[in-house]
Amino acid sequence: MMALRPHPVAALALSALLSALLLSARADEPRPALAAQPTRPAAGTARLPAADGTAVRIVLVEWKIKKGREQDFLDYWSKRATVADRAGLITEFLASPDSTERWPWINWPTPIARPDYTLFYNIGLWRDDAAFQEQVGRFIDPERPALDFEAEKRSRILLAPQRWRAGATSAPQQDSAQTQ
Repeated sequence: MMALRPHPVAALALSALLSALLLSARADEPRPALAAQPTRPAAGTARLPAADGTAVRIVLVEWKIKKGREQDFLDYWSKRATVADRAGLITEFLASPDSTERWPWINWPTPIARPDYTLFYNIGLWRDDAAFQEQVGRFIDPERPALDFEAEKRSRILLAPQRWRAGATSAPQQDSAQTQ
């Protein structure tokens, strides 16, 4: 089986997300004994800014989920693959590709419409690599086999910003209703 390689355009595809989120102040593996409610800033609490954009890290995980098992995966991501300590987390999104019929300019190198699996992308922005490693990375076991709902083992990449733009819009200030 050929090793999965990160997308060569991942940094470009994520630059808009990073730009919109740098001013606002989770990952893909379950953490044993960390099922407690995540530490979140209280509403109205000032968030700690990243020192500068060079320290920020973007974690991108590509999930290939078996057709018909999407809800199992969404439940796993939302309820089991939680981040108990969010002190270094800026924001995280689980996303799926939008329609190429609606947006004909989409030219992602991975075929996004497949008969055998559904793609999801986990995109996390972290204050720095040390925060990610302490709060998530140390729990990732590269030797762990794919989960039952995965068509293939997920791919991960850690991106280091080279340039960035700060926008006037901040990240959502609370979790989606389905996320713990």
